[in-house]
Amino acid sequence: MKKAKYLFFDIECSNGYNICSFGYCLISEQLKVLDKKDIIINPENKFILAKKGNRPRIELAYPEEFFYKQDNFKAFYTDLKKLLCEEGYVLLGHSVQSDLYFLKYACDRYQLPYFEMEVFDTQLIFKQAFERDHVESLEKILDYFNFDLNRVVFHKSCDDALASFYVAREICRDKDITLTELLSQYQNCKISSQKVVEGQKIKEKNYRRKEIAKK
Repeated sequence: MKKAKYLFFDIECSNGYNICSFGYCLISEQLKVLDKKDIIINPENKFILAKKGNRPRIELAYPEEFFYKQDNFKAFYTDLKKLLCEEGYVLLGHSVQSDLYFLKYACDRYQLPYFEMEVFDTQLIFKQAFERDHVESLEKILDYFNFDLNRVVFHKSCDDALASFYVAREICRDKDITLTELLSQYQNCKISSQKVVEGQKIKEKNYRRKEIAKK
């Protein structure tokens, strides 16, 4: 198989922070899908898929029992590190800061070194390229391009990764540029794992300040 240049990935969680699936698509320079895989992970925690209020429940692609039969994050750590850090892929995803936070939380939970990587965010690229006032979901962006939404199963990690690829491809088609050219123009839409670490430190520092102020 010809070596891929791009890796699009997506993460689903059982409760907003415990990873239950990691899906990815390997894409060639010619924007052909070379491989697609969903890695199912035991979150070792309860499933809480709806927030308080009127927000609808998220429907994952597999029954809860299926997740609990899998290995936990620690068992997949080496494979994920190779994919994200060692193969030299250009990494992309949608709303990737959340995914990077999920990975950081999992690494901390299982006492594993965090990944060092940078990921292009297709959500931010679309927002800037089409001068939107706010970020938009995969579904809304693909609908904007009149894309057949039945071609993907949303909240299935590997399909969400594929949908992120479709978003990038549709933007390139609309702008009549290559993906390499697109990413070159939107370097500011690249999120680093280090930024997540720094953001977490700031939150912890602010929390400590508030706790001290209460005393």
